[in-house]
Amino acid sequence: MGSFRCLAIVAALLALVFECAHGAPAGARTKRHLDYSAGRTLATQLNEKARYLYREVEIPNELAVVSDPPLMIRPEDKCDPDSLQSNAEPCLSKVILALKNYSRIFGDNGLFREEYTKCSKWRASATDVFNITTQLLRALKEQVEAQEPLKLEKWMSEVFLCRDSVDRLYSFSILTARIFNFLSHHHNKG
Repeated sequence: MGSFRCLAIVAALLALVFECAHGAPAGARTKRHLDYSAGRTLATQLNEKARYLYREVEIPNELAVVSDPPLMIRPEDKCDPDSLQSNAEPCLSKVILALKNYSRIFGDNGLFREEYTKCSKWRASATDVFNITTQLLRALKEQVEAQEPLKLEKWMSEVFLCRDSVDRLYSFSILTARIFNFLSHHHNKG
């Protein structure tokens, strides 16, 4: 094997190792071929279900302090139209991370399961959210894995955590619907 070819292989392997070591999600190394129209439809369904939950889940009389920072899409995630047009991968990677988080919270082993009576009255809607998030993950060519049950202290399952999860889902769903609407329009125009 020629030295140039050997050097090229080593450089490619180093780039792959560097990318993995810096938290690049699986699939980020190759360009995704996605159906953004299906994503737009699913993101709209997620927004509709989140809006319903936002109206239904009661606002608690007391507040709780949550020390973990919320999973949010930030400017550095490059979800603005110019960034999406040039390279949607950084934004989609963050969307995938958030979808996996919400599928865990709203899934069968999540916060809205029967043992948490304060949240369980919205179990059917939580199941709908879980189904939509898993469909969106599949549309993004991501595997959906079985989730371990959330282990929560009893105080954490009070209604304020239900409300906080729904508030965050609703905000995320609005942004996600906009992202997929833009991507669908941009890629169908092309």
